[in-house]
Amino acid sequence: MTGTPVRQEFQNELGRALRLIRVIPEGPRGRHALEAEPLERRLDLVRGVGPRTRERLAQSGYRTLLDLARHPRFGRAATRISAALAKRDARALLAAGARDIELLPLFGRDEVAVVDIETTGLAQTLPVFLVGVALWSAGRWEIRQYFARGFEEEAAVLKQVSLELEGRAVCVSYNGKAFDEPFVRARFRLYGLPPVTFALHVDLLHTCRRRYGAHFPDCRLTTVAGGLLGLVREGDVPGDQVPDLYYRYVRDGDEAAIAPVIEHNAADLKALA
Repeated sequence: MTGTPVRQEFQNELGRALRLIRVIPEGPRGRHALEAEPLERRLDLVRGVGPRTRERLAQSGYRTLLDLARHPRFGRAATRISAALAKRDARALLAAGARDIELLPLFGRDEVAVVDIETTGLAQTLPVFLVGVALWSAGRWEIRQYFARGFEEEAAVLKQVSLELEGRAVCVSYNGKAFDEPFVRARFRLYGLPPVTFALHVDLLHTCRRRYGAHFPDCRLTTVAGGLLGLVREGDVPGDQVPDLYYRYVRDGDEAAIAPVIEHNAADLKALA
C-alpha cells in the first residue's frame, strides 16, 4: 500500500483516538464486476419460476419482470419483485433469492462503506483496535482508519466509526458477515452504543468462493486480489501475527511494530474498494 496517511487526533464524548486518512487512486477491477445478470431479467426471483419455466416464458416473450407482470399466473408476484427493485428493498430481494453482490448496483458509490477491522484475537470479549473504512468522496476513494493507541481508546474509535457510517446504506466486507459484523456488534453492546445498520451487507468472500474457488489455491483476500486485480503485496503481515504486534506496540510504544498492521488493513480496503 502506497501513500503516507495524514494523522489526526480526534475526540468525542467517549474519549480520544487517532484517525489516519489517505486517498487511493482508481485501481483495476476484476471481471466479477461485469458478470452479474441485470435483476430486471431475473425471472427466477418469482416463486415457481425455475430454469425450465423461465426458458418457456422467454420463448413466449416474457424476458423481464415487467413483461412477466402481465402473466396470468406469475404477474402478481412479478409486480411485487419489480416494486422491491424500484424501492431498493434489499431484504425482500434477498428473500426472493437475489445474491448480495447482485444488489450492489442498485446503490451509488457514495452510499457504500467498505469496512475491515483488526482485533486482538478471535473472541468477542477482546478489543477492536483498528477499524478501517473506505468511502467514496469527491470522486475518489478515501481510506479512513480509526486507531486505538491503547485499550482505553476502543470506545472512542467505535463511537467515531458509528458517526462516520451514519447514512451509508451498504457495507462491503470480506468475511464480514461471519466475523467483522458480529464482533463489532458485541463491542458496541459492551459500551452501550446502538448498532450500525445497513440496508445491504455485501460479503465479497461468498462471491469469490462461488466464482473463483476452483481457480485459486485458497480464497484469502490477498490471493484473490493478486489473481484478479494484480494487487501483489510484499511483506504483508499474516493475520495470526496481528494481535502480538499490537500488544508489542501498546507495551513498548513501538511504532515499527504496528505500522505493517496499519498497512495491511489499508491494503485490504484498497482491494475491496
